[in-house]
Amino acid sequence: MCACIAVICLAIPLLVADDGPGVTVAARLAVPSSAAPSPVDPLPGWAPPELLTAPVDDGRAQAAVDAAQAAASATTELGVAVLDRVTGRTAAGDRGDEPFYTASLSKLVVAVDVLDRRRTEDLAVTDDDLDLLRRALGPSDDAAMNQLWVRFDGPGAAARVGADLGLTGTTAPADPSQWGEMSVPAVDLLRLYDHVLGGMPDEDRLVVVDALSAAPAIAADGFDQAFGLLDPVVDGPGAVGAQAKQGWMCCFSERYYLHSAGVVGPDQRFVVAVLTRVPSGPGWDAARAEVTAVAAAAVRALG
Repeated sequence: MCACIAVICLAIPLLVADDGPGVTVAARLAVPSSAAPSPVDPLPGWAPPELLTAPVDDGRAQAAVDAAQAAASATTELGVAVLDRVTGRTAAGDRGDEPFYTASLSKLVVAVDVLDRRRTEDLAVTDDDLDLLRRALGPSDDAAMNQLWVRFDGPGAAARVGADLGLTGTTAPADPSQWGEMSVPAVDLLRLYDHVLGGMPDEDRLVVVDALSAAPAIAADGFDQAFGLLDPVVDGPGAVGAQAKQGWMCCFSERYYLHSAGVVGPDQRFVVAVLTRVPSGPGWDAARAEVTAVAAAAVRALG
């Protein structure tokens, strides 16, 4: 309403000047004219309606990171980061930029690399190869990953994906045969997932998202992967329908690497990455419970 009033007010001198005294504004507006109207600059501070309704950061990403860090045990080394894909807000914890060994999260990096390269490099990817990708992502099948790693130059995936997406800390393993020792910080996983959801064509995006959505509770190697974002006890948007990649690896300096990173919330709004190094002494059940507590705190804060 304000913008319309401003335009009419600015136009009055021109209308009077063109038609002379005695011609009212109402009469002038009623006269048909084929001439294009002169552009009128909006008043200072005016913005198009779509900009006036742009989403405003409500602080939930930062609140989720704070909640996750508060929930972590003193003995847990936690890398956590959260992206609100609606506002574009990213928040990261104290170790959010610190690279962790990926364990099976490297499977997501390789999947993105293969699917992107089949478009950008015309890489030959067969239906059997796509089946390998699905097996590596959902059941977290190590045998499938081994084949992908050899067939599609897995050791080079970190550098290629990192360059394409502007990742800051994703690096190849020192030993090229050990894909679980690829390194990635939590903040890079946010960009990786955002690319999957918003940067890939539907055909490729669905390969990844559908495979993650179909992840069974028990992985191909017999490991219980229903922890973290995939634990059904997690309250909030992560309780149903979260798409997440889990990672687990033992043992470096008597610590487990246990990770849960994925998409939660209606319309896949939030990306949450929880990377941990936890003491191996208490065992895997305790480690899974720890990651679940951290992920649940983050998801509850997202509301």
